[in-house]
Amino acid sequence: MIVRSLAAIILALLPSLGFAQSAERSVTLEVNATVRSVDAETRMIVLDNEATGQSEIIVAGPEIVNFDQIEAGDKVKALYTLGIAARMAMPNEVDGALEVDGQAMAGEKPGALTGTAVTLVLEFLSFDPVASIATVKDSSGTEQMIEVETDAGREFAKELNSGEMVALTFTEGLAVGIVEE
Repeated sequence: MIVRSLAAIILALLPSLGFAQSAERSVTLEVNATVRSVDAETRMIVLDNEATGQSEIIVAGPEIVNFDQIEAGDKVKALYTLGIAARMAMPNEVDGALEVDGQAMAGEKPGALTGTAVTLVLEFLSFDPVASIATVKDSSGTEQMIEVETDAGREFAKELNSGEMVALTFTEGLAVGIVEE
């Protein structure tokens, strides 16, 4: 169910990607903050967002190593990236997922990262240009009808032939850490 929902979301966004052979689209958000205070007992950190001036309270879980190094006045940078890539699938390619998690080594500045990439291989079945509806089949054999809302998406769908396999990769990543000024 999650895979089908994700496929629908990705395909809904696919129209903005552009062309049939391959396309990518991503956005990265950067947030810079300053540590206002740290409570070692509760592991609560108060951050002041440099762009908005608003304060955020976070609780650093046990996965945050080197917590004892975090001090008021430290600069924190968070990068969040969301991306979608569409391409013609390789022969015999199957759905897949990859997860990545990492944290600072002992003694390094505190920081962590996490990311996922989910690739769905879908069989293109048809495109109705009058209704702007693409029909695809996922690896479980479930057919889905997806409205194609943009001109670029309609051009993408028009270039595909029934039976062609399209690989869609959805990526998401977050990196947070104390940075040098």
